[in-house]
Amino acid sequence: MGLGLLALFAFFPGWAHAQSGSPVHRYKVIELPLRPFHVGNSGKVVGNTDKNRAATWSLHGGLRLLPVLQGFPESEARGSNQSGDVVGFFRNSAQSRAFVYRRGKLLMLVGDHSRALAVNDSDQIAGESAVPGKAPVSPVLWKQESMADLGGCCGGVARGMNNHGQIIGDVYDQDGRYRAVLWDGSQGMRYLGSDNNYSSAIAINDSGHVMVQELGKGLYIYFGPGKIVRVGIANQQPADGRALNDTDEVVGGYGPSFDADRAFVWSEKDGFHDLNDLIPAGSRWKLQVATGINNLGQIVGVGDHNGKEYVGFLLVEEKTAPPRRPSSRP
Repeated sequence: MGLGLLALFAFFPGWAHAQSGSPVHRYKVIELPLRPFHVGNSGKVVGNTDKNRAATWSLHGGLRLLPVLQGFPESEARGSNQSGDVVGFFRNSAQSRAFVYRRGKLLMLVGDHSRALAVNDSDQIAGESAVPGKAPVSPVLWKQESMADLGGCCGGVARGMNNHGQIIGDVYDQDGRYRAVLWDGSQGMRYLGSDNNYSSAIAINDSGHVMVQELGKGLYIYFGPGKIVRVGIANQQPADGRALNDTDEVVGGYGPSFDADRAFVWSEKDGFHDLNDLIPAGSRWKLQVATGINNLGQIVGVGDHNGKEYVGFLLVEEKTAPPRRPSSRP
């Protein structure tokens, strides 16, 4: 697949130049009492507090701390689904333990050195765990209280999944390279990045489109065999992609180095925008990285506010913005 991908990179017109469109939306900024990782379509935000405690937040419910696990002083919430389930992990100096918080009860998932990173509306959970006989941790799927190894020779992680059971992440090959992969029930595991290169699959949406970050090539969206579109970043600066919604909007951070420090949003239709340009002037915010986006266009992330660092934010489109419509892309 590697040569085919390189050919597409060379000839697809969107690869060489960053796009910049006219702003379609402007946002108001809501300060959050947690550092967010994900925002669901219901508006529930999950993450952890500045005391490293897993928590959720919603506009009407406010901040809710998740239960603690004895012997594990820190925790993170990483994902949620439409049923309100929240997944994440506890950690101490020796290991981590994956959990799901469901209907008011904390349930520990099987596996040592485990982290739950995503959950879909069918209650399937993706992440990583130690697997007997394999290197440190492997990509895994939890379903109906059992854990399945997703394969690969040399370890890896499952970072995300959609409501059709497709899972994305990275696996290490025998040469020690991490490579972006896509798992599904019909085709098993497929590599998405170029051969002989380092790549990571960051996010997937319900259309099966995958955001990939590849060394030397930056961010792109894999729409399927034969179509790959670059996420054009201003001045071709390095970028860190974090999330992708069902209308193929990408959010993350970018800057002059890989330690990105300005939040962005991008779509094939509207191009690239620095989110700092789309919030009220004089807000005293510097939005550093956007970590999540839902299908309503709500964006969460972390920035500096009034001189305070690592402050969580929620961006909500102003009421004058046109209504959202579902993606028509197959």
